[in-house]
Amino acid sequence: MIYFIVLALCCSFFSSRATPLLFEFSDCDDPDVFKAVDAALKKYNGDIATGNQFALHMVMEAKRTAGPDAQFYVKYRIRETTCATEEKKLWQDCDYKVSAEAKTGECTARVHMNNAEKTSNVSQDCKIFPATPKITLTQATCLGCFHPISSDSSVVLEILKQAIQKFNKHSGEPALFKLVEIKEATRQVVAGWNYAIKYEIEETNCSKDQFQDLTPECKTTSRGRVGKCDAKAYQSLQEVIVDIASQCKLPVEETVIPATQTGCPKTVANDNPELKELLKVSMEKYNSESNDDFYYKSGEIQAATVQEVAGQKYHITFEVRKTNCSKTDFEKINEDCEATSDSVPLSCEAQIHVIPWENKIFPQVNCSRERSQAVLLRRPPGFTPFRSLFVLNQPNEMPCSDKNEEEKQRPDKEMREDEKRPDKEMGEDGGQELEGEDRPESPLPRCPGKPWKEIMDIPAPSSFPREFTNEDLLPSAAENSNPATENSTPSQNEMKDLDLSDALL
Repeated sequence: MIYFIVLALCCSFFSSRATPLLFEFSDCDDPDVFKAVDAALKKYNGDIATGNQFALHMVMEAKRTAGPDAQFYVKYRIRETTCATEEKKLWQDCDYKVSAEAKTGECTARVHMNNAEKTSNVSQDCKIFPATPKITLTQATCLGCFHPISSDSSVVLEILKQAIQKFNKHSGEPALFKLVEIKEATRQVVAGWNYAIKYEIEETNCSKDQFQDLTPECKTTSRGRVGKCDAKAYQSLQEVIVDIASQCKLPVEETVIPATQTGCPKTVANDNPELKELLKVSMEKYNSESNDDFYYKSGEIQAATVQEVAGQKYHITFEVRKTNCSKTDFEKINEDCEATSDSVPLSCEAQIHVIPWENKIFPQVNCSRERSQAVLLRRPPGFTPFRSLFVLNQPNEMPCSDKNEEEKQRPDKEMREDEKRPDKEMGEDGGQELEGEDRPESPLPRCPGKPWKEIMDIPAPSSFPREFTNEDLLPSAAENSNPATENSTPSQNEMKDLDLSDALL
């Protein structure tokens, strides 16, 4: 009995530790949010080696977790200042550059504040945009520079063919890659021609163990990685490609980005058009990974939910059936492929992580033959309370309580109750504005926040420019005044009229 209690306590402890923290929306002008943004911006300025520091312009979005050591998720905008990084000034003490010269940026940061130790841990990504000059620049033609050429050029295609062959031969990748798009092609005239080409390659279904080089059978797949490449080549005056050098960068991680739970799952209508596109991507992955000789086709959707994470996480339950289309006869499934009458339906569950800002979809599909729920609930051989606890808790991998939703709505309810008591919020003169009066119906905090500092572009003085006159060359009265001799009688030489030549000496 003691052994049973110890194991139950251990299981409950580790399950509670695995529960992810919930983020709640915060007011963008909240002082705690400002501390998090200040820590993130100081880290960014500290990482800049040269140039000028950046200062906060405006907080666009803010979320935080509950508790003393809160975690913040913030989006904010920054502007370049007049303070150099070498000055080591606080960004609050710096002034913005004028708009025509100031760079701007947008940052997304995660900040963990430890109030006890007065420390912070920041991970962020900032995109900097160059200043937009008011003067339009023109550029003369450079005879010895690289100039764009057509990507359909036979020389460009031959260079890329040899570059990809060299990559497939010497890279450590287990699969062959093929060309999918030419981004840019330029050429420079020397004693011959220099070529610089930017292009993309994608992983195919052909492995190096089975294929030495690309063949028509090698096709790209929906799960294949895409590499960004640069190639440089030299062609002699005899039109012979002498040397080719290329470099490709492939994504390091192929796994789905861990999803941070920020909301409870919500039911999605089975006839939602978005589900149709998500099922199409999921079935492409399932058919590419399936060992069956025939394609499978999705059928009726039984249930669907969506959850706000770092993007959206969809959970779809549906059925699939084997079609009459063979993988040897068809490159991929099409609309003419129909489910066979004797095919046994498979019950499938799809977990689909969608990241809209990166235009990426990560599906995970698991299909099995239908089994009665009663079979799963029967006590199997070797039944223990722990196995029962595991089976019951398995569907709820990410528990979500309605209590959090009530807590999110509670501040708004309190605010509306306070609005009913104007005597408490209003001053004696009745001139103070009610807090939240301009948005009594909105359930979310105020965002974006107020600008941290007003952008002041210094205008040119009204008297500038003007033409100089001869009088500007004469000394001013203030420069000629001398306290020691101001009250003395001037000599005859000093009494003579000034001439323009005297001022020019």
